[in-house]
Amino acid sequence: MARKALNRSFLFLLVIGFSILLFYRFVVDRRLMVAPEWHHRLTLKAVLSTALASNDQDDRTEDISTDFWNNNLTFSISDSDVIVFLHIQKTGGTTFGRHLVQNLSLKQPCNCQGGKKQNASNRNKKGKLKKRSKLRCQCHRPNSTDIWLFSRYSTGWKCGLHADYTELMECLPHYFRKFDNNRSHKISNRRYHFITELRNPINRYLSEYQHVTRGATWKKSRHKCNGRLPTVKELPPCYNGSNWNYVTLKDFIACKYNLANNRQTRMLADLRLVNCYENSSMSLQQRNRILLNSAKFNLKRMAYFGLIEYQRESQVMFEHRFGLKFIQPFMQYDFNQTYASEVLYKLSPEIIHKIREINSMDIQLYNYALKLFKRRWNSLKAIINATR
Repeated sequence: MARKALNRSFLFLLVIGFSILLFYRFVVDRRLMVAPEWHHRLTLKAVLSTALASNDQDDRTEDISTDFWNNNLTFSISDSDVIVFLHIQKTGGTTFGRHLVQNLSLKQPCNCQGGKKQNASNRNKKGKLKKRSKLRCQCHRPNSTDIWLFSRYSTGWKCGLHADYTELMECLPHYFRKFDNNRSHKISNRRYHFITELRNPINRYLSEYQHVTRGATWKKSRHKCNGRLPTVKELPPCYNGSNWNYVTLKDFIACKYNLANNRQTRMLADLRLVNCYENSSMSLQQRNRILLNSAKFNLKRMAYFGLIEYQRESQVMFEHRFGLKFIQPFMQYDFNQTYASEVLYKLSPEIIHKIREINSMDIQLYNYALKLFKRRWNSLKAIINATR
């Protein structure tokens, strides 16, 4: 009896496994052929993430980097393509976001208002210098009211303040559906090209700490996942009061619910794969493995990602990928002048070790991204040199 039961269990598992194989071969794989690289729709992206992110993504960053460049993206600013900028805090995203709306050479440039620094004479009644006015831009396609760029400065935070991958996946179709309802001409086949910027995790973490001590809270971030907001139990606050500007670095590190920890991994992963912010359904080890694999998977299939430490290379890669040109070259940051570099030398080995420990997934993700970035850059240089 025991042997028969075992055989039935084995047969059942075999049927399930074969069914999954057929689903991937005839559904997922077929959709991939129809929509190569990042041209696939959001629904397909969700299917792929769900199907593959639970498997270990090894460190073979990319077997044939030239395929990334030879696979023609055919981005068309006048057609139905939309660049979606996933802006992760303290990765240079504010500067890059300004490049997108103010520094691209376009037939119809973005129409921008505000964003200028106030001069010394522009003060309020109390004599304090007024804050920089908010930059707002309209980035329309030529001879159209449709938009080709979804970002902080072009649309505002329509999917939430610093919306992550999960929020964008759930929000974008609804946003553009409402957007089209207010227009006579509707677009049914938009193609979303996701882009992002990454940064060395230790420097990024310290930069976020400094920003918090200056009063930043990002309280308006929604962290929406699977159609709902996280409960207080799922995502407890690290502080009481209106802000956390009094926090010491030791206390900043000590809060295990601090969203600064592994922020880049969390914001690039599909959180639906781990039941969002609910932590009791699987072990921490399994959860972290899925999140990291998902973040790697999504990053590799983005139309573009840049690294703050490689500004010039990132610029060339973006231009080549999208067939667009920037007017002014990107300026490389002097990292010896940043807060993170200054404070890093003053920290004890124990504190640095703790920061690395609580950002271990981000460190693995960044190392993966750096390898992938360098391979793509080297293959692009070879392509450029061959055409000269």
